Amino acid sequence: MNFQFPLSKIPLYLVYFILATVPLLFGAVHPILYGSYVFLVLVGLGSWLCLFVPEQDPPLLARFWLLPIIILLFFSAFQSMPLPFSWVDLISPARALRVEMVNTLAGTEQNYISISDHGLLSLTRVVLFLALLVYYLSIKALMRHDEKIIRILVFIIIAVGVFEALYGILQFLSPRLGVLWLTRKYAAACGTIIYKNQYASFLNMCWPLSLAVAACYLADTQHFFKGRKFRSLRERIKRMGGKEKLIPIFFLATGIILLAVLFSMSRGGMISMLLVMLLLNVYLPGSRRGKVGFFALFCLFAIVYGSLLGLDTLVSRFDNIDVAGSSRLKIYMSSLPLLMDHWLSGIGLGSYSLLSPIYLKGIPSAAHFDKAHNEYLQLAIELGIPAVVLFFTWLSLAMVLAGKHLFQKREEEDGKIDFVVVIGGGAFCGLLGFFFHGVADFGWRLPANLFYAVTLAALVSHATTKIQGTTGKGQTIKGS
Repeated sequence: MNFQFPLSKIPLYLVYFILATVPLLFGAVHPILYGSYVFLVLVGLGSWLCLFVPEQDPPLLARFWLLPIIILLFFSAFQSMPLPFSWVDLISPARALRVEMVNTLAGTEQNYISISDHGLLSLTRVVLFLALLVYYLSIKALMRHDEKIIRILVFIIIAVGVFEALYGILQFLSPRLGVLWLTRKYAAACGTIIYKNQYASFLNMCWPLSLAVAACYLADTQHFFKGRKFRSLRERIKRMGGKEKLIPIFFLATGIILLAVLFSMSRGGMISMLLVMLLLNVYLPGSRRGKVGFFALFCLFAIVYGSLLGLDTLVSRFDNIDVAGSSRLKIYMSSLPLLMDHWLSGIGLGSYSLLSPIYLKGIPSAAHFDKAHNEYLQLAIELGIPAVVLFFTWLSLAMVLAGKHLFQKREEEDGKIDFVVVIGGGAFCGLLGFFFHGVADFGWRLPANLFYAVTLAALVSHATTKIQGTTGKGQTIKGS
């Protein structure tokens, strides 16, 4: 059957609005801000998705790959539910012991407690993750209907990335500029996001798409002009289409965002940036000479503009990397007892900041580390080892399979380039950089970063689905 579903523009505009605005007010880190976006997603996109899902063939929610995520959402909600004290004593003895000590000292009698030390407040994070799932499914449904929106989504990401990058570079030049209405005293780029590490993590998801668009347009141009001879450069330029004339703009956008990553002063962000650049060098279409040429031009661009802005400040950030590494290691080692005491049940989402002052021995009392500076370790502490093994096994398998398909089909047999597949590859590389950065920082804790990572995941998923030729039996897909 030739299936067409009535598509309202409201969900499409909601997705555009969320993508364009979620980073602008401190990355939506405040509960009121990300709560507003959660409301828009669950009410706006969720209601539309509920009307759309029953008509899908096959339904989005009937996919087997969703099962681990649904299990994790239920488990995270279960951590926040009031349970009989005897149950918690069996599942999480360390949590029960703390409550028992409180009952003794305060003279209270709590018979029903939650596994999560954060209690019902952990549910706010669960609802956020549920909204991210709905957001992901909505983007997937929209892209299945019309691939043209992929180009708009990518352009929004690039435009927001350039804005944040330019704002960040201005902050480096004039620290008094601050973050929106908040003042800052040190010189580092962070845009409208408070923490420079989260800012660098955000930008490292934007510039790979800009470079992928430029590489795609460049490869299309080379394929178009291959074998054709022109009497003059003017005639060649005249034959170029509108897309080809935008190539320098996308290369410039890439350079600006990369420069802002450098001047974020985030060491993890810079190392992740280099990793993503190496991955793109392998994945993106084009000759090896062209890729080396771009890398050389970027190095020249960074050196020239970096020297004007203050390259010595950037270099000095790596002088004490051993000290920063040892302090991170001390946090990790001090957090391990917290993991061992709650290996089965976890401590609940958001509870690390409550228990870290108790467990982090040898850390100055004046310093409060509300993040473990390692997303993998902190998730293991908050969810427990069984749940986190399920999540990372599922995530690793998904990324390995996606990477395999995208690498094999980055270029067609006749040399033509599929825009969707190339963008999917750029998104894949950006996601890998995002996951790698999580080893030493806490970029995953920013709602804006999560929304952008989920958008990139949807682009990757759609590209791999297109490669496999399973976009939907009888469904009409419009090209980009």
